Amino acid sequence: MNVLRMSRTRVGITCLALLSLRVAGAQPVSPHQADLIRNQDRSTSPALIGGGGMPVALRGSAARPTQRGGRVVFGFLPYWINSDYYEHIDFSLLTHIAAFSVEVNPNGSLGNDHGWPWTALINDAHNSGVRVILTATLFGDADVKTLLESSSNRQRFYRAIRDKIREGNADGVNIDFEGPGSNGWPSLVADFLRELTDYLHQELPGSEVSFASPAVDWSARWDFVDVAASCDYLFVMGYAFSGSWSGTSGPTAPLSGGSRNITTTITDTRDYGEVTRDDPSKLILGVPYYGCRWTTIGDQPGASTTEFGGYPYLGVTLQTAPIHGRRWDPVSQTSWYRYFETGRWIQVWFDDAGSLQKKFDLALSHGLRGIGMWALGYEADRAEPWSLLEQTIGRRVPTAVLRESTVPQGFVVEDNYPNPFNASTVITYHLPGSGQLEGILSDVLGQRVRSWSIEHSVGGRYQFEWNGLDDGGMDVASGVYFLRMDFTTDERLLSVSKRMALAR
Repeated sequence: MNVLRMSRTRVGITCLALLSLRVAGAQPVSPHQADLIRNQDRSTSPALIGGGGMPVALRGSAARPTQRGGRVVFGFLPYWINSDYYEHIDFSLLTHIAAFSVEVNPNGSLGNDHGWPWTALINDAHNSGVRVILTATLFGDADVKTLLESSSNRQRFYRAIRDKIREGNADGVNIDFEGPGSNGWPSLVADFLRELTDYLHQELPGSEVSFASPAVDWSARWDFVDVAASCDYLFVMGYAFSGSWSGTSGPTAPLSGGSRNITTTITDTRDYGEVTRDDPSKLILGVPYYGCRWTTIGDQPGASTTEFGGYPYLGVTLQTAPIHGRRWDPVSQTSWYRYFETGRWIQVWFDDAGSLQKKFDLALSHGLRGIGMWALGYEADRAEPWSLLEQTIGRRVPTAVLRESTVPQGFVVEDNYPNPFNASTVITYHLPGSGQLEGILSDVLGQRVRSWSIEHSVGGRYQFEWNGLDDGGMDVASGVYFLRMDFTTDERLLSVSKRMALAR
């Protein structure tokens, strides 16, 4: 990934130089690599691995490659997520989970696989019809070129990654090789991906090969048209326009403003414009589930920075922004906030539902393959990102790949009636047996509006009515609401979500 220094004025954003976070005086690193370094001493979440054993394979229609033109939701899932986060993953709002990662050595052999295969994750994903992609990482210009320019190293990698994919019954690989590219390795990528894709398609029919590609080709080192043609699709890392290297405060993923931004990434022929025009199904637009924090000299956008305070995760910024007053930057169309602490200004720039919605709309309006995020888990227990996915992309219809042992046919929530409604609506549900039913109603921002808790001693068909009031007995506003129904038995937790519209 190319990581960029941003200098901001009142009229826009100007990209000045290719710089990045430096670790121990070495080469600059990207957000993916920075997070990997930061968590190198952490073990893989036990919730991902589970009890071990051979994971189940993806079955049914979902076992076929994603159809061209379909809406993909592709989330990187780092090995270091907290175990308690795992229960917040809504598989029905995803199509792909990219397990991050198995590390690659320059000679093509594999290094730390971080506990792969992640049996619990793979089983849950496959039973929900979600494809699991194994991410292969290699960072640094010298190491990447050593692998790519050697036929023997490449062949060693092809065989090794094939075996790793088989070991986990995974559905493909995402190649995340990054570095500034000053030694010319980007010119070798297309041929490498073409060889790998042909090899894996033959060895593992139905597998997918993708590449994590930079948002902007600042130094004219990439042929994105050829790279896109060489594999199944690209995950465009639409972030890192600002970071630890920045001399001024600003957005990590500006939708607009300046000479280059997320919009020009998709539309400008210097970047992906030709691919968007001729074959948009080759592109997934990735968005950041993180922000940037700086100490600044002033309180205005584009203020000079004196200290970098890290990459706060989305869950933190969503919790903190209302405390300090969330602000909207019309130049970049992103969110930020500021506060004064111990005699200095702190600025935090981040993406929330408002700015993410605009990026999702951009991807969909140009017919891209879908959207993705770095990274799942960074939103913590916040519902807003999931609600936005449901509102924008929609929830997948359960398919034949769902196993009866995972979701019993007896647990059904029917569509509420009437829908839309202006006074009250009735929700009908069917239970396979006794258990506790919890209902949570949220608005499009993920804020809880109403909740129900009902203990059922026997299974059967039941109904309850929502009269348009919140938990405090006040009328709620017209709009779209999401109802999540959780049914808990002694053996399992089952969840179903529904969408409804109130029109007063």
